[in-house]
This record gives sequence, C-alpha cells and structure tokens, in this order.
Amino acid sequence: MMEVGSARRWLDGLGWVVIYALVWALFSEGGGWSLGVPTILLATGLSVWLGLRPWHPSLRALPGFVGFFLGRMAAGAWDVAVRAVHPRRPLQPAWLDYPIASPSPQVRLVLSALVGLLPGTLASRVEGDQMRVHVLDERQPWKPTVSELEQRLEKLLVRGRPH
Repeated sequence: MMEVGSARRWLDGLGWVVIYALVWALFSEGGGWSLGVPTILLATGLSVWLGLRPWHPSLRALPGFVGFFLGRMAAGAWDVAVRAVHPRRPLQPAWLDYPIASPSPQVRLVLSALVGLLPGTLASRVEGDQMRVHVLDERQPWKPTVSELEQRLEKLLVRGRPH
C-alpha cells in the first residue's frame, strides 16, 4: 500500500504537470511540445523535489469566480468601447492604495495579476498589506470590484485547498 506522503507527492506532481502544461500551451500557442514536454517534466520534478504544493482551486468556487471575472471583463470592454466612441467622456486617473485583507501569498499574487484585467484598473506593486493601483477614473466604483475579486480568490485558492 502506498504511503500517504508518497501519494501526496504523486498528486502534487500531477498537479504541477497540468499547471506547467497549461502555461506551456498558453505561451507557445499550442506548439513546441518536443521542447515543452522535457521542460514540463523538469519543472515538475524540481517543484516536487523542493516540496512545493500546486494550487488546488475549489471546484465549488470556480464557476462563480469565472462568471464574476468574465462579467467584469465584458464590462471593461464595454467601457473602453464607449470611451472610444465618445472620446470626451471625462477621465480622472489616479494612483490609489488598496488594502489587501488576505494573508495568502497566492491570493496576493493572483490578485495583483488579475486586477489589470478588470475595468479601468492596473496594479503596480504590493508592499505589505497595500496594493498600489492605477485607475482610469477614481470616481468609478473600482474598490468594491477589487474587494470582491479578492474575496472570490480567497474562496477559490485558500478555502478550497486540501490540507
């Protein structure tokens, strides 16, 4: 019978293979697998050897997260389209701080990466519990959207994680 630690390493390895394969497929536009497969296996072996755990998103939280995120991206696209048609639509750009509530480094990393895909926002850095955000119009309700994204990431990446 397989030891629990050994089974966990195999599952972690499988998780890393899936993650690295998805990243490879995304950046190589689905090509270059003769180089990609050895690279994926090497990266997986290194990750398992270092004892790193892959992210195990909560499948229960995934549909709500995807729906929320796609909805916000569509709203952002609509806003850009309207601003392109009406170039005089007023903007009030600003650099503002967003207080990050999650202690999870994974949530912080993904949050800072995804904020730039939300309507009118772009994260520049995270220092301590503050994320510096550039907004196109500070009068728009950007903070509740970023807060909801953070909460959904917390549900997706932390609460759904096996221990």
